Order: sequence, then structure tokens, then C-alpha cells
Amino acid sequence: MKTYVYEINSSLQKIITQESIDEINSNDDVLIQLFTGKSFEVTKNLLLEIKNIFPHATIITASTDGEIFQENILTQSHVLSISTFKNTKIKIAFSNNLDSFSAGKEIAQQIITENTKLIISFANGLLCNGEEFIKGINSISSNVIIAGGLTGDNAKFEKCYIGVNENLHANGAVGISLNSDTLEVNNLYNFGWNTIGLKHTITKSLKNRVYTIDNISAVNFYRKYLGDCIADELPKTGIEFPLLINTNDFKTARAVIARHDDGSLSFAGNINEGEEVYLGIGEINTILSSPIQNIQKLNVESFFIYSCMARRRFIPDLIYQEIKPFAEVAPTSGFFTYGEFYTKEKAQFLNQTLTAVALSEASEAKEKIICQHEMPKQNSTFTALMHIINVTSKELHEQTLLQENISYELAAKNRTLEVIQNLSNLGSWELDVESMKVSWSETSYKIHNLDPKEDPPSYIEFLNMVVPEDRKKFIDMYQKLQDGKIHSIEIKVKRHNDHRILTLVESGKLLYKKGMPFKIVGTTLDITDIKMQDTIMMQQSKAAQMGEMINMIAHQWRQPLNAISSAVIKLDMQNSMDILTKEELHKTAKFIEDMTQQMSQTINDFMNFTKPTHQKELIDFDKIFKDIFKIIGTQLNNLNISVNIEIEDNVSIYTYKQEIEHILMNLITNARDALEELENNSKRISIKIYTKNHLCIIKIIDNAGGIHEDIIDRVFDPYFTTKESNKGTGLGLYMSKKILQEYLNGNIFVRNKNDGAEFTIIMDIDNE
Repeated sequence: MKTYVYEINSSLQKIITQESIDEINSNDDVLIQLFTGKSFEVTKNLLLEIKNIFPHATIITASTDGEIFQENILTQSHVLSISTFKNTKIKIAFSNNLDSFSAGKEIAQQIITENTKLIISFANGLLCNGEEFIKGINSISSNVIIAGGLTGDNAKFEKCYIGVNENLHANGAVGISLNSDTLEVNNLYNFGWNTIGLKHTITKSLKNRVYTIDNISAVNFYRKYLGDCIADELPKTGIEFPLLINTNDFKTARAVIARHDDGSLSFAGNINEGEEVYLGIGEINTILSSPIQNIQKLNVESFFIYSCMARRRFIPDLIYQEIKPFAEVAPTSGFFTYGEFYTKEKAQFLNQTLTAVALSEASEAKEKIICQHEMPKQNSTFTALMHIINVTSKELHEQTLLQENISYELAAKNRTLEVIQNLSNLGSWELDVESMKVSWSETSYKIHNLDPKEDPPSYIEFLNMVVPEDRKKFIDMYQKLQDGKIHSIEIKVKRHNDHRILTLVESGKLLYKKGMPFKIVGTTLDITDIKMQDTIMMQQSKAAQMGEMINMIAHQWRQPLNAISSAVIKLDMQNSMDILTKEELHKTAKFIEDMTQQMSQTINDFMNFTKPTHQKELIDFDKIFKDIFKIIGTQLNNLNISVNIEIEDNVSIYTYKQEIEHILMNLITNARDALEELENNSKRISIKIYTKNHLCIIKIIDNAGGIHEDIIDRVFDPYFTTKESNKGTGLGLYMSKKILQEYLNGNIFVRNKNDGAEFTIIMDIDNE
């Protein structure tokens, strides 16, 4: 590969020697790129001359905002770049489709082959959406390297054009592909624009046309932040102050290319609605730090550079220093664009960027050593001002990010709180002490089946919703809150709209400001369903225990019934044999009467045991166990289970007798069931009752082998049972624990000890 670069300011044959012309024409594959800042007509005449001299060459033309000729930056001139190839084939295509995506797709379909190494494409800088154009090419092949850019017109923003061979077009796009097995392509780029100020949001846009930013027109957005002189000269001035988008740590700029009467602006690429953007400004040292200076060696025979017009206009007297390192290594040519095509993993459309491709056709091409250059000294005042802007912008950016993070975390916590409140039926509320005005959370409205758009009930209105028997409790709560602590009460409330009775736990805390109460904050927990579920479980538990007792009655009646049956049979046999005497009849009748009295007493024992009590009383544990063993004692004897009871002297506790009896009955029958399965002859249940530190402690211990460690933590869960389905509901221990905690001011625990399970009940003796 070999590249010749010329500035054309007179006839071609005066500039290019005949020897060079002959050498160029001796090659089958010749690519000519014409970069022009001159008029359409002048350029058209030059193309005819080029085609006449190089009839077999493939020619592509781009109008510019400046031309690159080696290290020189030119304007309103012609630069001709002629490249010859030995092992590379060139294909060319043109599309005048007004739809940018379709244009890119049509060109790609015509020029991409199996060994395409590079596509160079020029598209109209005023009529083509560069981003959609690249998407069109990527739709055919997403891994081919694309270079080139949008054509310019010296910042007039009136008329751009492209050329295909000897023809010029005022719209459309052209593309060529370089197809080779040996061509080496390296892609380079440099950005250099930094964010300034705060983050902004695109609030209305359609592809590359932006209507509003932060809900003000795009033009007024520039006017607000950059002043009238910049806004009045848009789009020309907007190229120096692009919008920057941060995507995966890769900054993309979007430059203004058109201004519309409705205050909207068109940009060279898409900016999506909702996207977050920053205003950008160039940083001179970064712009001039040519990407080639970071490379020690590069296999290159030609450089093609397609750089944004903003770079030239931002530092017109210094921009050549960015290009110079390229020209010192290999022939360099290109132009300043209205938008650049660059490939990093996937082709994309850029603004404000220098892009370059380094080409070398042969693997044996000499490696070029890159020269290092000192950075130019800048005006100290300008440098200081830029430093202030950059530091201030960075601080603003960091503060904004911090505020956003705080806002995001707060919003996330509020969302989490709302979800938790909804899941748990937990509402929140506030009461202004001075005005008595109430505010509710969304869940509070949901609990009371009210419309969140309406005002919540006032304090007095809510008090009237409380059922009469609970109103004093609700009023008294305010006095309790004076200590500044959290207090809770359980009340019933009647809803207005459906008259449903709710069971609520109201918790509150009084807040003080300068020593004076000003607000009560609190929560409303709806436990209506929980209470209903508890009632159902209690009924299920009682039903199961009643079933157990009926089995016990049946068991205890079986023996007397058998005895009565035998006595009746004996009487019948004696009567049939005519040997029945009055004495025998009287004796048997007395026996049957004794048995029925015994059975009647069994019924009385059960009725006394299950008789409901609603008042606390002083508990006599000796009497409780006497009642229990009247019912279950026979079964324990039949199963050879011994029971040892140790009750400390003077143990007394004031509580609900029936609840204690049911809990103890449940624990003893559980121990009986566990021991029933054993063949051990020394089955035993030990019961110990004593006091310690104002606590009554009851221990029930068996020697049935204990509870498996995998399930011991679950034995108090509802409906959990290790018994067969017809022998247990899994509610006994659950309800025992619940009754102890909620009614008896106590608790129950379990552990394995020695060769069995030990259940420990703890209750407060002073709970009166």
C-alpha cells in the first residue's frame, strides 16, 4: 500500500508528476478521497479532471469544515488523498434513501464481503442521522470496522454534499469497503471534552431532535446556561458546547446541527427521552494529547483522520499539534466532520472526537517509531479559568451524585417501608397536637377501606369509630404518651363504610420540640385476621383435646361396661336355667348401680375439667394434678407409665386455672404418646414445680428418647406434628405457647436432657 497526499490549488497535472500518475494508474485498486471546502460547482469540475487522469480509480468526496493535509490544517481548499493497494479489493456503493437507517443498510448490503477489513463512509452532515446510519450498517454486520463521518459546509449549516466517482450529490451517503486477507487496520480516537455543571434530563425528544431539556425548550436551555450570545448563534456555537452522555464509562457527545422555530434543536445523533446529559467543554491538553503518542510502535503505511469540527474551532491555532504526530509517522490526510464514525467492539457514532485509522497492507511493512512531543504551553489565565470550571463542575457533580444517592436510598427505603406496611397490614400516622390534624399512610387508608384522595378522619371522628368499651382505653393512651416513650394498645374499631369490626394495635410516641409536645407519630397494625385465625386454631386445638378426652372417657368406660355386660349375661343364664335367686339378683343390681355411679363420676370429672373459667384464681397444683389424673391416670397405668410429681411447699400463682390445666394435660398426653411407642419397662414422667426470683417454674420430663435435633426448633410451629395424621393436629404446643405468652404472662421452652425431652414453663408469680 502507498498513499500520496496533495493540496490542490491549481491544475492537477501541475501538482502531480506524470511519473506519479503512471505509477498510480499501474495499480488495479486505487482509492481516491477528496476533501473539499470549496463550492459544489468548483468541486464538480475538479472531479471530472480527477476521473480523466485516473479513470480506473474509486473516488469518494466529502465537503468539510476544514481539511487535513499532512500536519497542516486547511480551510476552503482541496486535499486529495490517493491510496494504491496490491492485495486489497475495493467495492463502492451509494444510497440517496432519506431514511438514515435504510441508507446504511443498503450500502452495507452492497459492499460487505467475507474478508471486509474496513468500511469508509461519508454521509450528508445536515440530512443524515449518523446514529441511525451506523445502526443500519450494523444490522448487516456488527463486527466490521467503520470509519469516516458526516460531511460539513464550513459551519454555514446550509448545504453539505458527497461525491461518488465523478458525480456530486446534495444528499445521500457513500461507502467503500476494503477487502483483504492481509490488510492491517488499527482504529484510534481521542476525545477531550469534560462535563461542566449539573446533570440534566432530556424531557422531550424524537430521535435526534430535542424539544425540551429539564422541561424548558432546548434553545432556552442553552440560553439559560451559556447566555444570549451562544444561544443566538446556534447551531454554529453549539458545536463547541455539546451535550455529553456517560454510557458504561464511555463519554459520547452530541453536537447541535440545526435550530428550529419551535425552540427545538437537532443533534448529529440520537438523544433519547429520559436520558441524562451534561453540558461539555473542551480541555486543551487532553485534546492535543494525540492518541498516537501513547503508542511505542505501530505498523502503518497511511493515516486517514476524520475529526470533529469542534476541535478545530475550539483551538484553531493549536489543533495542528494534534495532527502533527501522525504526519511524522506516515502520509496523513482527512477532514473535519459534523460527526465521526468509530468502532470499539461495535461501530458507533460520535461527536467532538478525533478518529483515525492506520492502514498497512503487507505484514512486512516497516514498523514506524512514534515520536514523543512536548505539550504546548497554554495561556495561564485561560488555564486557571478552565481549572476553576473543571474543579467546580467536579464538586457540583459529586454533590449531585451524593444528593442523588441519598434521594435514591431514601426513596428505596420509603418503597421498602410501603411494601412492608402493605404486607404486614401496618399503617403509619401522625397527629399534630396543636391543630389535631391527622395524616395517614397509604396502608392506613387501606386498613380502613377509605379513599386516599380524601382527608383521613379527625381525632374525634376516629374516637367515634372505636367501639364504646375501648374508648376510655384509647383516650387514656394520650396521658401515657407524656413520658415520651412508645406505648401500645389493642382496640376494636368499627369501619364506617362496611361496619366491619377491626382489631387494631395502635402504637404511638409523643415528640417534643423545645420542651413542648408538637406531634404524635404512630403505627396501626391490623390483627383482625390474626385474631380470627387464632380463634380458629383455638377451636381446632380444643376440638382435638375434646376428642382426646372422649377417647379417654371411652377407655375408662370400657371396663365397667364390660363388667355390666358380663353381669347381665350371668343373670340371663341363671334365669334360663331357673336357678336365679333373689339374693343374686339384688347383688348383681347393686354391682351394676356401683358401675354406673363410677361412670357418672367420670363424666362429672370431665365436665369439671372442661368447664370454662373467666376469672383468675389462686392455683392449687395438687388439685390440678388430681383432676388431670382422674382423666388420664387409667391410661398411664395401662401403659405402665409411672409419674413422679415434686411440688415445692407454698407454691402459689394467681392466674387462669382452665388454661393451666389444658397446657399441662397437653404436655402429659404428648409424653404419654411418645412413651407408648417404647418397649421399655421403666417408662416415666417427672413433674417438678418450684419458684425462683418471683417466677413459677414447671418442668415436665420424660425418658422417651428426646426430640430429633433437626426438628426441635419447630415443635411450637402451628400444624407441625410428628404424630400420625389421625393422632395429632400440630396445634397443642403452638396454642400452649401462645396462651402462655398472651394470657398467662409466661413462656415455654424445650430441650433434650439425658434420655428424654424436658419442657419448661415459666410464669410470673406477681401477675395479678
